[in-house]
Amino acid sequence: MPAPRTRGRSSGTALRREQADVGIVCARLAGGIFTAASALHLPTLAPPGLAAAAPMLILLALATAVLLVGRRPGRAGARALVAGTVLGFAGLVAALAPGIDGTVPAVIGSVTMIASMAVPSALFAIGSARRLPLIALAGIAPVLVLALAATWESGRGFFVALSVVVCWAVLAAASRWLAASVERAHTGTEQLRTAHAAERRSSESEARRRYDARLLHDTILSTLTLVAHRGEGVAPDTMRSQAAADLELLRRLDRPGAHEAAPAGSEPVPLPGAFSALGRRYEAVGLEITWHSVSGAGASEPASLAGPALSGPALDALVRATGECLENVRRHAGVLAVDVTVAEDPRSVRVAVSDAGSGFSPGEVASDRLGLAESVAARIEAVGGSVRVFSAPGAGTTVLLSVPR
Repeated sequence: MPAPRTRGRSSGTALRREQADVGIVCARLAGGIFTAASALHLPTLAPPGLAAAAPMLILLALATAVLLVGRRPGRAGARALVAGTVLGFAGLVAALAPGIDGTVPAVIGSVTMIASMAVPSALFAIGSARRLPLIALAGIAPVLVLALAATWESGRGFFVALSVVVCWAVLAAASRWLAASVERAHTGTEQLRTAHAAERRSSESEARRRYDARLLHDTILSTLTLVAHRGEGVAPDTMRSQAAADLELLRRLDRPGAHEAAPAGSEPVPLPGAFSALGRRYEAVGLEITWHSVSGAGASEPASLAGPALSGPALDALVRATGECLENVRRHAGVLAVDVTVAEDPRSVRVAVSDAGSGFSPGEVASDRLGLAESVAARIEAVGGSVRVFSAPGAGTTVLLSVPR
């Protein structure tokens, strides 16, 4: 039970931080734009009026610079927002200075925009606060008083007050909407992350299941097939060693990391050397394997060939898929002689397994057969490779495996 509460608190903290960051950025941007627009009214004043309004103009210019320069979230952004809002409020106070004519349209427009738009833009930063209405009421009171005092003599005080009240209400509602939008986006992101994690776990589980099925099919089921046929043609010592190897495989499947592929950067292993154990396993059960390279003649041992090197998951997939091809020859081809050819180019490594046995029709293989579909084709395709099967009844079979370097 403590774990879910901890996750919930962590998610709630992240949401509040995200709401604050987005709100601060929006508040600084909106406040800076409205403050700059307020300041642009004043240069239209006549020289005497402009001189009297100079402190107000300077304060508004400073507020604009503080709000718009940087626009970083976090504590630095919050400090800049507070400083810019205070400077804007000071500009509104400066509108009461002697010499500023509150009846001039430029002054009325500047005061109205500061009081109704520039200062309340700070509400965006606290849109998720429960006490937002109380904070808005506490903030609008002094602003409304100053705006009325500065423009009362113009006879337009009612319209200024109406503009201030309406704009504060609109900006408070917009602040709530912004916080709710951030919450919806945060919730959607969390749901996507949860769905992605579930899909990844499902994919990993399916990959483990298929991995285990391939291993069981390639090793233990092959051994059980020999046992079912009373080990005909197989030495007792070979049967015992193969059964012991399969038992060790079962134990390894329960160990941590048993399903992890070899690291991609592991030291390259010569392919003929990697095939040595595979060759010994199938020669022990009666197969007569002849190994070839693209530039060499036949050999009875894979280690005697000068072949390419490969590392990582591609090596494991290539060796195991080749083993399954040899197992299919032993069980289905009706012959014991098989040729294995190893070839390479700068981009890929290829292995061809050929026999002159009974052959089959690839299109008629049942879909529930694991041999070619899973242990060969799916395994090679999982590492970006490809598989081609050439066979016909009575004409033998050649399976061409190709994996990228």
